[in-house]
Amino acid sequence: MVAILAASSIPCIATATQSNRFPLGKYCGQLLSNGIMAEAQTTFGPSVTDGKISGSYVFFEEGQTVTGLLAEPSDDGDGNDLTRNLVWQDKYGHGNLVITFTSDFSEFQGNWSDGGKASFPWNGMRCEPTIS
Repeated sequence: MVAILAASSIPCIATATQSNRFPLGKYCGQLLSNGIMAEAQTTFGPSVTDGKISGSYVFFEEGQTVTGLLAEPSDDGDGNDLTRNLVWQDKYGHGNLVITFTSDFSEFQGNWSDGGKASFPWNGMRCEPTIS
């Protein structure tokens, strides 16, 4: 997951219409890629299956949009856990993403890795805009 930041801006606008019981919806934030914090949008949902969440993400690289998928391999079934262990997958490969949500699921802080010992930040806050 190597990226070079292109000039971009994703304004974060909190929304009260999202559920505060599950991590569903859009989150605007950043992820570290190739030593640069890149603007990113992470989307969870639209549903929780057996307590597991799935989703997608998008960030910029050299003026291009990079998209990927997220999946949670296992969960205890209640869907309310604040810390989630996900697998990311995009054109660069796959790896692990561990994120922890605030108690109202309005934000998350996390770290991704590609299977090595190093991990890199990935965060988000509920928002409305989309990257196009």
